[in-house]
Amino acid sequence: MGQQGVNGRTRKRHLVAWLLALAAIAAVFVIGWQAVSAPRGSALLHTLPPLLLELHDDEQRLGQIILDNYIEYRANARNWSAAYFGCLFFSAACAALAGLVIKLEFFLKNDALKKDLAAVLAMLAALLITLSTVGGFHQRWWANRLAAAKIERLAYAFIAPDRKSNLEAISLQVQAISYERNEEIVSGDSDRSKATETRREVPKSP
Repeated sequence: MGQQGVNGRTRKRHLVAWLLALAAIAAVFVIGWQAVSAPRGSALLHTLPPLLLELHDDEQRLGQIILDNYIEYRANARNWSAAYFGCLFFSAACAALAGLVIKLEFFLKNDALKKDLAAVLAMLAALLITLSTVGGFHQRWWANRLAAAKIERLAYAFIAPDRKSNLEAISLQVQAISYERNEEIVSGDSDRSKATETRREVPKSP
């Protein structure tokens, strides 16, 4: 009877542990799905396409460029955000599990297996952080998100009734946003600081 009670409690603990693990995995997937599928800039995406059909060719081309750039920048920002924060989350999870595996007694009784598993998890945690850093995931996410915000603001200016008199200025801003986005991606923090200081020091023509 005593042995049966111990076995019953052990099975209950295992069941609770598995339920908690499944709940944690489900929560991660729900949060990730919400982050990916959450609407962003839906007002612009619903308003600008119908407007383009009513415009002249020159205005329509510029408006389509703005819309395509916005969609591209938003998609890039979402993808790089998932890559960056995914690496951070799984790196932290692997590091935590590496320490937890060593302490497990009910699930893993083989000491050699626990040590090997902890070593693999620690290696994965280090690789994920290295991949995120070397790949510049944060910088790419930040540059695309900022570019999407800029092009969205420009799109609302394009929707204004006086856009025809500002087509050249709007076109120049589209070019500037595209260039700045690429500059932010390929430049490090020190390079951006030097470029900013250089622009500040260049004397303006009278």
